[in-house]
Amino acid sequence: MIDVSPAIAILIMFGSLILLLAMGLHVAFALGGIGVMSILLLWGPQALSVVVHSAWAVMISYTLVAVPLFIFMAMILRASGIAEDLFMSMRLWLGRVPGGMAIGVVFVCTVVAAMSGVTMTGVVTMGVLALPLMLRLGYNKTIALGPILAGGALGVLIPPSVTFVFYGAVTMVSVGKLFLGGVIPGLMLAFLYASYIGVRCYIKPELGPPLPPEERLGFKEKVLSLKSGFLPALLIMAVLGTIFLGICSPTEAASAGAGGAIVCAALHRRLSWKMIKEAGYETFKTTVMVMWIMIGAYCFKGVVIGVGGPALIRELLGGLGVAPIFIIALMSASFIVLGCFINEWTVLLITVPVYLPIVMSFGYDPIWFGVFFLVNMQIGYLTPPFGYTLFVLRGVAPPEVTMGDIIRSILPFIPLQLIVVILLMLFPQIALWLPNVVFG
Repeated sequence: MIDVSPAIAILIMFGSLILLLAMGLHVAFALGGIGVMSILLLWGPQALSVVVHSAWAVMISYTLVAVPLFIFMAMILRASGIAEDLFMSMRLWLGRVPGGMAIGVVFVCTVVAAMSGVTMTGVVTMGVLALPLMLRLGYNKTIALGPILAGGALGVLIPPSVTFVFYGAVTMVSVGKLFLGGVIPGLMLAFLYASYIGVRCYIKPELGPPLPPEERLGFKEKVLSLKSGFLPALLIMAVLGTIFLGICSPTEAASAGAGGAIVCAALHRRLSWKMIKEAGYETFKTTVMVMWIMIGAYCFKGVVIGVGGPALIRELLGGLGVAPIFIIALMSASFIVLGCFINEWTVLLITVPVYLPIVMSFGYDPIWFGVFFLVNMQIGYLTPPFGYTLFVLRGVAPPEVTMGDIIRSILPFIPLQLIVVILLMLFPQIALWLPNVVFG
């Protein structure tokens, strides 16, 4: 066993984590390996029970039962055809407007986020369906690519966000309140994205040409296309409505959503045994990956807490002698930077147990902090050079789209996201008003 100061121990642990991630080691094994080695070096083999307790804490969490159900729901919806029908309806209604299809992409991604709870569903679906069509019509690559990335990232914020389930499990706060807290910031972002596209294409119509006259349909066809919104509305009500009305817990609502997604696929005549097997396999892979990350992160977190990390960081931040809002801004910057390298679940497990007591000592609500965290994390999803969704879109985009095109396309949307971050810092009621109205 070695005797080192808390500051040195924490610096070595985080330095080792950065090194192992840079070498390409999976984040779960980097976190878990550093946690186990730190336990052995600091406290000896008898302290390895921390690892067992960490794994047990993950396995017995009732709230986390919702995670595989929401993931399964997203996998089924990706193949159900609902997003395609919604986009075709938006194409008919907004096709005459410059930039109309890009605005439609934002709308569809918002609805898909409210149905699936994950980011990748909107990015992959719109990257495959909408992007080739917009490029064929002569859309500027920035206007074609940016809305897919920014709109898809709303899946991490708009309920039923899977990450809100994790945050609720870690912090022991109401997942239903978290879901409600994410609604207004998510809609604000969607409105800002659509407004930016509309204004920019109004000034320069050549950036997002309207549909050619021969591809436009009449009012009757437009009205008939609205039936594509019936199933999404029904599914959103099945998941979110039952939570907000107090009928179901988030876990029960997740099971209703998974069943509803299967019904939607059947009504679209896309349901097959092959689809269910593939969705189940992808759900299994994703869930196992998430659970391993959580076990590794719990080990890592246990050591950081055991050596006095939270107290050290509180003392360090308190010694800065600045207003709490500046400390919150530093936390925000750390979320965005970490989000460039690792996923939001890992960032949550590493930072939130340390940051949340500090934030609450300033008088902030943990519900607000959960929403604030996820608004920041969706910026991390999109921030060059390592934003995760950038590489996902590159994988499904046509060959003529380069990584440089993708990175340039997201740059105008990042300031819009930062606007919402700043507004949330200045006006916490943006995230708290709706939960307070519904739950009191």
